[in-house]
Amino acid sequence: MVTNSTRPSGEEFMKKICIVVFGLALVLGLNAQTDRNTGTAEQSSAVSNNKTDTAQSAEEPNATETQTNTSKSGHKFRHGIRSNTQVVFRHDVELKEGDTAEVVVVIGGNARVHGKVTDSIVAIGGDIDVSNEVGDSVVAVLGNIHVKPGAKIKGDVVAVGGHIQADEGATIEGETNEVELGAIGLDKPEWLRKWFAQCVVLARPLSPGVGWVWWFAGMALLFYALVAVAVPRPVQACVNELTARPATTFLAGLLTPLVLPLVMLVLAITGIGLLVIPFLLAALVLGAILGKVAFLEWIGLRIGTQAGLKALQAPLLALLAGAAILALLYMVPVIGVAVFLIAGIWGLGVVVVAAAAGWRREGPAKRVPPGGGVATPAAPVAGAQETKVAEAATVSATPTPVAPASVANEGADPAVRAPVSGPPVLPDVLAFPRAGFWERMGAGLLDIILVSVFCTMTRLGSVGLLVALAYFAAMWTWKGTTIGGLLLGLKVVRYDGRRLEVLPAVVRGLAAAFSTIVLFLGFLWIVWDPEKLAWHDKIAGTVVLRMPKSAPLVLV
Repeated sequence: MVTNSTRPSGEEFMKKICIVVFGLALVLGLNAQTDRNTGTAEQSSAVSNNKTDTAQSAEEPNATETQTNTSKSGHKFRHGIRSNTQVVFRHDVELKEGDTAEVVVVIGGNARVHGKVTDSIVAIGGDIDVSNEVGDSVVAVLGNIHVKPGAKIKGDVVAVGGHIQADEGATIEGETNEVELGAIGLDKPEWLRKWFAQCVVLARPLSPGVGWVWWFAGMALLFYALVAVAVPRPVQACVNELTARPATTFLAGLLTPLVLPLVMLVLAITGIGLLVIPFLLAALVLGAILGKVAFLEWIGLRIGTQAGLKALQAPLLALLAGAAILALLYMVPVIGVAVFLIAGIWGLGVVVVAAAAGWRREGPAKRVPPGGGVATPAAPVAGAQETKVAEAATVSATPTPVAPASVANEGADPAVRAPVSGPPVLPDVLAFPRAGFWERMGAGLLDIILVSVFCTMTRLGSVGLLVALAYFAAMWTWKGTTIGGLLLGLKVVRYDGRRLEVLPAVVRGLAAAFSTIVLFLGFLWIVWDPEKLAWHDKIAGTVVLRMPKSAPLVLV
């Protein structure tokens, strides 16, 4: 007997979607729910035993013991699933007659239920056959439901993208709903079901058994090739940045999604910045495409360099080779999705770094200090050095009389006297280039991860800010950098080139906390500051330099 067979309205559709979400949530909260229901079942069994006679009480424990032993041995169930709850990925599950399960959840497989289910049955990308009692709902997404004679379902029966077949003698106490996908152009969801089972469940973008995904991959490759031909210079600039600084570009890709909401919030607060947000998002999308093209070319160029293949030095051939390598990796379960995400993150990061480098090159040139002095020492040219040595030798070969200092200075006009000292020369350490925004953010991210792991292991999360302040101040005082800065080759020094002492390091740490509190505006200041100084750099009188070689943390 089937009751209440209707077409779902909008409200009912949302209700059934909630049922599907509930079925997925059962997977996440499985252990807690199992323990709770096990205790309830034991109490119910005790009450039932008190009400029955001695013979029935003796039979029920024996039956329970037999069922438990059968469940533990795994002879009754396929794939070693426990009798109280069954959750299966990419396999069919069968609950045999006489067995009982609390919940049955199948993802990428079929469920054949001949035993009793006290709660719900959920199948995603598979069919459900029911021939016994079900205590609650039966839901199939991209699958069909067959309710056989003698089956009794106390809840609703919902098929999303599938059909429901209820035989004569089947009882459905709840509603029976078939949610059709024709409204969104999915009249025949078999291809979607196949894609779900072979791609989504296996966590891979491509599968040899799903043909239509290869059409999308081919069109994407054709589009990437057109981008490489249309804008070769930006793509080459991204490839150069990826070759020169691979770690920095990857960290930039990780930080961009984290910094983007803060930038959008700052723009929204300004009011007029709301007009910039759509252009910013469009630029990120276009940049991600450009970065993906550069990433594919970079992979092909690396392969050509390692294998000695000169043909792969051509940008278009390198792009095709890189796409072929990624396509092979995309077909590997789990690794495919990981490679897909890494390629996207890396591509976005290389565009951000290349754009920042372009802005720096287009910036105004630094002014030369008065008197012809130079702001930073430069390495002497070999030819100029040889000329000076020759002149010195000539002068030394011809002695000249030297007048006493008092006589030489007598009658000399003070305005034309030779200066006592030349222009001030800055310390040699300040000759190194300043560290950029993404490099500093990457080092900071590594340090925050390190401090967070330490606080979690030592249970010092309540004083995490103090631990972070102590860590940064101690590392700046000891080595002039942190562990993250050490890995990226960064060093913190004062304006005069001296190392940080304890007090300036503590002040810099407190100022960095202030730069964080104001929506990271103090850190974003590095982007447009000509000296690449954050707020805490200006407060503490420090600069962050990019060193050519990092000093080891400990010398053994």
